[in-house]
Amino acid sequence: MHGVLQALSAIRDGQDIVVLDGQQRALAAIEAGAETVPVVIRTVSGSAKAREIDRLSQQVVANDRRIDLTAGQRTKAVAAMLDLGVSVTKISKAVQMDREQVKTATAAGRSQTALDALDSGQFDLEQASIIATFDADGDEEAVNTLLESRYNFRYTAQRLLGDRAEKKARTTAGALYAERGFTVLDTEPAYRGEYFRAEDLVTIDGGTEVTAEFINAAPTHWAVWLTTAEQITITATGDVITDEQIDYATENDADAEAEKEYYHYNDVTFADVWVPEYFTYDAEAAGTAPNAVLAAALSIPDDDESNDPEAAARARAREKAAAAAELAHKERQRAERRRTVALNKASAAATIVRKEWLAKFLTRKTLPKGAAKWITDTLVDEPALLTQNQAPQYLAELLSVTVPAATGHDGGYPGVADRTARGALAAVIDKASDTRAQVLLLAQILAAYEARMSGKGNDSWRRTAWGNLDNFLGFLDEHGHTLMPVEQAAAGTLTPDQAHTAITEDGGTD
Repeated sequence: MHGVLQALSAIRDGQDIVVLDGQQRALAAIEAGAETVPVVIRTVSGSAKAREIDRLSQQVVANDRRIDLTAGQRTKAVAAMLDLGVSVTKISKAVQMDREQVKTATAAGRSQTALDALDSGQFDLEQASIIATFDADGDEEAVNTLLESRYNFRYTAQRLLGDRAEKKARTTAGALYAERGFTVLDTEPAYRGEYFRAEDLVTIDGGTEVTAEFINAAPTHWAVWLTTAEQITITATGDVITDEQIDYATENDADAEAEKEYYHYNDVTFADVWVPEYFTYDAEAAGTAPNAVLAAALSIPDDDESNDPEAAARARAREKAAAAAELAHKERQRAERRRTVALNKASAAATIVRKEWLAKFLTRKTLPKGAAKWITDTLVDEPALLTQNQAPQYLAELLSVTVPAATGHDGGYPGVADRTARGALAAVIDKASDTRAQVLLLAQILAAYEARMSGKGNDSWRRTAWGNLDNFLGFLDEHGHTLMPVEQAAAGTLTPDQAHTAITEDGGTD
């Protein structure tokens, strides 16, 4: 496209012109049919041996002194061209880089931290672009976390992206409360901290439970912490119901009738909603006081005017201990909820990274070592594995096979979607060689396991006794996928508590 940009260096040896520097340029020009190329020609004297020594020494010096563009310099140049208004297509042709790489380089090229990371040789262009994304937001903590996460970079990045999306969504949801006068908290108040939970208080006037109506009447005295929770509604009406009201036996059967007073699985909608938890810094100003349990836990045993002050003090101490134990029990329940949220978030991030790894792994043309025996063992142990959990749809996703939308009045039901996916996959199988077809069989099994693991939600970490997930994850681990702590919990090699500790110590949010 550009021709030879840098002149060749050559010497005249009798009737011959000998290239000293630029052999690849010369050969490329010949192959391209170029009529002329720029050449700097020097005349040398002396014997043939002396001329040969001079030629070789100049070639060595010329190549030793040449310093190629670093990856960072190349990336910065691409970003600069785009800033000058050059289109992605023109840049792609000009620098012989595919369009997606140009787009990635554009993001990375605007962050010096990302460019330095790229030039360090420890991060690739895609990783540098992710670092640049956080650097552009001024998130120094996230950038440092990524720079320290070379080996688990993709998982760490996905977790941080998830945290950022959650923070943004929480801020959006919190704006509605801020407009009404509430203080919106960005972290959950610590146990036994400066804030009192509304559920541990009663109204001063009447000693009754602190309700949402009571809080909404004086929002300036209250702070709100928002957490996500699953809400189940009847799709047709929007009425909220509980999990116990669903007939789960109808989940994969569109024609089944739900038991009386229960709802068909296909007639309900699951969604995450923001749920407020209320706190106050000044209970008295908010018109509240500690309830009996909190009051007892906060009290200090003192002398009593009864006939036996020591006995009264011991009784008060026992009362305080019991109340403190009840509060501690509530806090353990809250801690359990926080652990569940943290592990579910870690599982969601791990699922994205695992699917990316599987999709790349399954582009191979032949089976990896030991896979044929593993396939046989798995299918003998679980012959029905391939027919469960909408596995064909997962297989199509992992193989990047486009599946047309199912049509008709029953087009949205899993069985119809599965048949549509199998139809799209049939064309891929028809074109496959024998060895590639063996890989596709492996893909079917891995997709079925993935459907079982992530198709039921993000709580596979507590389903260790179900589904042979250790067989699935063990295979992935053996063939190069690094299992994250939450995946190790799903495989049963870590307990949920150990996995939670690992992700918390590794920088995960609690």
